[in-house]
Amino acid sequence: MTITQAVKQRLKELAIQKNISFYRLVRIGAISPNTGNKIMAEEHKSVNLRTVLQFASALGITPSEFFDSPLFTDPDLEID
Repeated sequence: MTITQAVKQRLKELAIQKNISFYRLVRIGAISPNTGNKIMAEEHKSVNLRTVLQFASALGITPSEFFDSPLFTDPDLEID
């Protein structure tokens, strides 16, 4: 799994937990719809930290809460 795939999976998990659509999450986080779509379609080669921080803020969580997932502790996680 790549970091981009892990971020996408984590966003899906958190959106379900918070009962919020991805579209609404993008709007609340002031993230470009184009960026949001590319992340979900895995067209981005990488996701920048600023975007992750915007998503975390939109979800009402800290960056450490966002990254507190087995997805990011996998020793085989690939840097994309």
